[in-house]
Amino acid sequence: MKQQADDGQIHGEIRVTERTGSGRTANVKRNIAYGMMQVIVSILLPFIVRTLLIYRWGAEYLGMNGLFTSILSVLSLMELGFGTAVVYSLYKPAAVNDTDTICAYLGYFRRIYRFVGIAVLAVGLALIPFLGNLVRDPELPGGMSLTLTYLIFLSDSVISYLLYGYMTAIPTAFQRRDVLSRIDMFAAVLKCAVQSMILLSTRNFYFYLISMPVITVVRNLVTARVVTKLYPGITCRGGLDTGQKSELYRKVYGILINKLTNVSRNSIDSLCISAFLGLAVTGMYNNYYFVMTGVVSFSAVICGSMMPSVGNSIALESRSKNYNDMRLFDFIYMAAAGWAVTCMLCLYQPFIAVWAGKSMMLGAPVAIGLCAYFYILKTGDIRWVYHEGAGLWWECRFIMIGEAAANVVLNILFCRIWGVAGIVLATVLSVFVTNCLLCPALLFRLYFRNGRLREYWMDHIYYTLTALLTAACSRFICNMLLPESMAMNSGIVKGIVCLAGRLVICSLIAAALFWAIWHKTERYNRAVKWLLPEKH
Repeated sequence: MKQQADDGQIHGEIRVTERTGSGRTANVKRNIAYGMMQVIVSILLPFIVRTLLIYRWGAEYLGMNGLFTSILSVLSLMELGFGTAVVYSLYKPAAVNDTDTICAYLGYFRRIYRFVGIAVLAVGLALIPFLGNLVRDPELPGGMSLTLTYLIFLSDSVISYLLYGYMTAIPTAFQRRDVLSRIDMFAAVLKCAVQSMILLSTRNFYFYLISMPVITVVRNLVTARVVTKLYPGITCRGGLDTGQKSELYRKVYGILINKLTNVSRNSIDSLCISAFLGLAVTGMYNNYYFVMTGVVSFSAVICGSMMPSVGNSIALESRSKNYNDMRLFDFIYMAAAGWAVTCMLCLYQPFIAVWAGKSMMLGAPVAIGLCAYFYILKTGDIRWVYHEGAGLWWECRFIMIGEAAANVVLNILFCRIWGVAGIVLATVLSVFVTNCLLCPALLFRLYFRNGRLREYWMDHIYYTLTALLTAACSRFICNMLLPESMAMNSGIVKGIVCLAGRLVICSLIAAALFWAIWHKTERYNRAVKWLLPEKH
């Protein structure tokens, strides 16, 4: 009891503030600020490493990287969503300063992660005889060993579970994701420095691969030390009762289904392309997907930074307040998404040409399809933050099962007919039904219960029309003033000038049109007040 009291005294002032609306707003803004810095670092530095891979090693090495990453993404399903479920279960104890419950969940989470790490290792080893079936090419580039390469990737995944992986739940529950962002920035800088040095100084690709698990060890050790110092009163002790375990398992089952859906969206794409079209095409597609996921990473920072505060708000505030907050955040978020998809549409193909070369380009339908995929994903992001905050994973299980099944079937069918463009189309169709139609209806029926689903849908129709108008005007003006051929056929310097000019045009048009359409609305004024720094 003394430990609990001491811990409450150490962190009491912070926690009282976090229970207020102003505290949550401050946490969100701080988390977003550090998260954005972390994403810039985590995109820019791997971009440098990826560029070195393209020019010094070739597309086959990129394809190999993407293939094994996809395989390990499938194996990560064995985590079953315990991490997300435990963090959700910690929101309320953290909000009311229930240290004993927090410690009990953390101890249980540690045991689960140890089991998961061992299980991933066992299943990963069992998959070794079947690896040859996933690679169309007769051998890996450079005569590398398929088994040894895979084992290095597998060790990186296993280490992330066995070595203090559970510690990340603590700062997340207390709305301090900025702590994790700073650690990730340190790890990203270290990883880029080590891998770049290896790629430039040696022709042994195994050294590059071995650096991944080494950096993972360093990052996890630093995380454990920092979190222990910040929250000295929180340790793995105590146990959960039967009711708590039962509720946790129910959430885990729902999260697992959601994870299966995410794997079918992403990893199955690379597996199908590798199996049907080869590693070289997989590497080319992964370049496009790498660009899209780079943009997605920025939006993920916003959603991830909001998640703890939204969970705290759902635990303590009314449904009406949370709905009004969601509508405000949705408005701000979709404005950013409209600008982002406009820039992607106008810069995608010329960027690939300047960065990786014309030989690494896929057709325009792939780029346009990925833009549509990106925007459809973004339409559901803020809604999903509240979906997770309300813990509705189990309730949407049948929707996710349907999407996963449809996506896998359509991936295989469309890939045979239209190639890579078919893969993207399959994902766009399945995600649209889930993200834009079914999941919003579920959230409003089970949580908000205010009969305003139609209002939510109409909001997104208006946001989409604004984005389409912005994208169409920007593309027309960009093609008139700075045609794509300037980036593709005029050298790197003129190509970079073309990209910069297109970015400026897209940004100016997006800002002007958005202001013209929305500046007289009440939600625009609310958004401006929320975004501006508070006056003291």
